[in-house]
Formats: sequence, C-alpha cells, structure tokens
Amino acid sequence: MVTEVKCIFCLKENQKASEEHIFPDSLGGQLVTYDVCKECNDILGQKVDSPLVNSGLMQFARFTKRLKGKKGKIPNPIGKGKYKDDPNTTLHYNFTDDGKPHSLYVVPRVKVEDNNYEISVDASEPNRLVKDVNKILARNGLEPKTQEEILSTAKYVKIDNPTMEINMSFDMSSYKKAIIKIIYEMTYYWLGEKYLTDSMGSKIRDYILSDELEVDGLFGKVGLVTENNIGLNFLADSDSHIALLKRNGNKLYCYVNIFNNFDGGFIVTEHANLYSKIEDRFLKNDVVKKEIRESTLLKEIVKITNETAE
Repeated sequence: MVTEVKCIFCLKENQKASEEHIFPDSLGGQLVTYDVCKECNDILGQKVDSPLVNSGLMQFARFTKRLKGKKGKIPNPIGKGKYKDDPNTTLHYNFTDDGKPHSLYVVPRVKVEDNNYEISVDASEPNRLVKDVNKILARNGLEPKTQEEILSTAKYVKIDNPTMEINMSFDMSSYKKAIIKIIYEMTYYWLGEKYLTDSMGSKIRDYILSDELEVDGLFGKVGLVTENNIGLNFLADSDSHIALLKRNGNKLYCYVNIFNNFDGGFIVTEHANLYSKIEDRFLKNDVVKKEIRESTLLKEIVKITNETAE
C-alpha cells in the first residue's frame, strides 16, 4: 500500500511518501520521518545531504565507526597519500569493504631524466613492470626484453613502517545547508504540521530548496566545533548526533550537532506562543549503540552535570 502525504518541503498534497532519515542514514541516523515526498527526498539527498556526508571529516567519522554507505561499503578517507620520505611517490592504503586494513600499494610512476627512465611499481605487480619497460623500448625503436631479463635487473626495495602523509580539505560552506535542513526537520518533528505555515519556517524551507548559499532573514550560524567555541556542544559526544529545542521569550531556537564535528543553531520561530504546551526538548542519536533517547533539555543538562561530577 502506497501512503500519500503532504510533503514538508514542496508542500504538495497527496505525494508518495518516502523514508527520510533526519540525520543522514549514511551517518548512522535512525530518526525517520515519512513526510517528505520521493522527488524532494532524491533532490535534497544529492544537492544538500551529499556535501555533508562526503566531507572529509564525515568520511573519517564513518570510517572509524564502520558506517557503511548505500552501496554497503565503508568509506576510505585515508586511501591515498604521499610517501613521507619521497613526496613524488603516491601510496594507496587499501581496506576491505568492512573497513579492515588490507594492503599498502605503491602507485606506478615513470621518471624521465636525460633520456634515462626510472620505473617504479609495486612489488606485487611484476607483470606491470615488464609491460611498462617494453612499452618504453618500443616507443624508442628498441627490441623488447623478456620478463626474466627485466626482473633480473630490477631493484627491489623493502621499506619497514612507511609513513604516509594525507592532505584533507573541504569547502567550509558546502555542508551548511545540510545542517540547516536537519534543523528544519527536527523543528517539524517537535512542532508538527502547524510549523509548515510559520513565517520563519517558510524562510528556512525556501532557503533549503534554493540554490543560494546565503540568505537574509535567518538568524543563526553553522560551523566546525572547536575548543574555542564552547557552547551547547558540551551535551554532545563523538559517537552521536544531538538536537535540542530551546525557548527564549517568544522565540524558539533549534541546535544540532553531528559527531561533535559540525554544529549549528538557528531561531526557528518568532511565534512560540502559537505552539501550545511546547517545552525545551532534547534528542540523542547514538550511532554506536544504535539507539535514540529523548528527554527534556533540563533533564539532559542535569544528567551531564551529574556524570561530570562523578
């Protein structure tokens, strides 16, 4: 049976429901809503969620926590790097699909200097060396050599405990919209369908659906969690995602934190009085224990305070 819903993004009625993980599925998100149509889910997954899920920090978090993607593989963020003692040599650190170390592989390289060729290949690929040598000989009008001739003159180098250097970079603005999307969906989760007509909710929704990276009229920020920006992230840890809703006068503020790497908080409504019996909320999605825990923000703060005191 196909369920029809009103999509919380395009606001169209009678849309085919799809499973939407509020915290991305690839990041271990378990909180699910079915109030997003398939078309919006597909578009936003590619345009909005992907930059966050595939960022360097999230790839590393998925790797260390063994979180498989849709293709059933654990990402390998440290798969390619340079040999520290020879930056011209590229190394691949290979892992199994389950994220277990498999092998270190030297990427083939040809160095030419004064008509002298230096060919480097991984020791596991002797046939590759023979093929490359004979290709160069043929290119220079020379007779090919046998495998025995080539391998007998090859120099074998064994390096114990090689050090591989990796450069990781990502666009600081690329994941911003994904964090705000989580904020919007968490707010809807707590406030319900009435939030779809909220003026601030409309601004946030329009921004998520737009191609803009910045927009006027939204109040909040998204960033990297560092030791210098201590705030609500004291409620978070590296194995979980958290979200909270906090009231300040007639405004509601929603904050989310992803693995204590990225966080963001925005004012989600300036009309808190329209939502009866609303209280400060807290939710934690532990991706290691694979469980979700909800409580009030006050109870969570007391819990953390007591644990710290112990």
